[in-house]
Amino acid sequence: MKLNSIFFIIVTGIFAVSCHGKTGEINSVSTEDLISITHKQFETGNMVFGDMQKKVFEQLVHCHGNIVSKPGSSAKISAFISGRIRNIYCTQGQKVSAGQIIFEISGNELIELQKDFAETASMLVRVQSEYERLKSLYSENVGTEKELIFAESEYRATMAKHSALKLKMQLLGLDSGKVEKGNFYESYPIKSPINGYISQINVSLGQYADQQSTIAEVFDLTKLQIRIAVFEKDIWKLKDKQKLLFRLLGNNTEYSATLNSISKNIDNETKTILCSAEIDSLGKVNLINNAFVEVRIIFAADTVNAVPEEAVLKSGENYYLFYLANEDNAKYYFKKLKVETGQSQNGWTEIVNQTGIKRLIAKGAYNVQIE
Repeated sequence: MKLNSIFFIIVTGIFAVSCHGKTGEINSVSTEDLISITHKQFETGNMVFGDMQKKVFEQLVHCHGNIVSKPGSSAKISAFISGRIRNIYCTQGQKVSAGQIIFEISGNELIELQKDFAETASMLVRVQSEYERLKSLYSENVGTEKELIFAESEYRATMAKHSALKLKMQLLGLDSGKVEKGNFYESYPIKSPINGYISQINVSLGQYADQQSTIAEVFDLTKLQIRIAVFEKDIWKLKDKQKLLFRLLGNNTEYSATLNSISKNIDNETKTILCSAEIDSLGKVNLINNAFVEVRIIFAADTVNAVPEEAVLKSGENYYLFYLANEDNAKYYFKKLKVETGQSQNGWTEIVNQTGIKRLIAKGAYNVQIE
């Protein structure tokens, strides 16, 4: 019985020493090699576990540009003949249709044009009759060839003038038949040449408008594109049909487009080239003509090992991650790992020299104290 008691004491002692040795080993490691964080500290610090992941990092060219109308989808409107603005039938920003009357112009030049046309029409009747009479006489060997040639020349000249003036009437939207009879118009209409929106109105009622002045501008919102300026150093990265992302100033929503034109000329002042891009799903995007845009052109893509940006902590010139090495009922024990970082994109940072790291502090690493 005494022997059994002694044996029990010896075994219990060995077990106690063994346990003490293991506890001392954990405390030693956590003190010297690991960083301990209590479960409560982990929660109150809003820390989150995460894993290193494979991410596609896009190589980008950053530039700026504008939303502009495609060639043929905008129009600058001016007067066909000079005059004063009699009526304005549109407002800035208004949607208009092709052929819709947006201005009326009156003036002395319009009256003089109609007067010339009416007089020429009357003259044409007279010289045509005279030409046909002399032609008939000449065929009967009654008239002279000289008289016939003169009459024919006058007839053809008058007919040419009449045709030219009639075309002007048609361009002005006036009924030439009515003008021939002496029924003159007080004004002529200016019509929108395309479907679109009025972007500018540069005149007011009573203002004189000549043929060189732009009265208004119209653009078609269904035919917009992006015009961008790319720096000379980035030209080699561009190619036709490349995808790009753009967003309007003050708007975080990104839209996509496709590069479809690359200029071959460098602007000597800005050292940029102009490119254009077709907007994807244009009908689903609410855009404004001439709006400023920020553009990212995607010219390459790489798959890399990456962690959330918040997982990387900088100390001095070095960068560190913290991954779970051990834990017990009260604490987590993290290993500090020095890493080499690469590019950052969309909230992720590339890790160059490590792979497959699990259970790292993906969020809240800034709460960790590094000695």
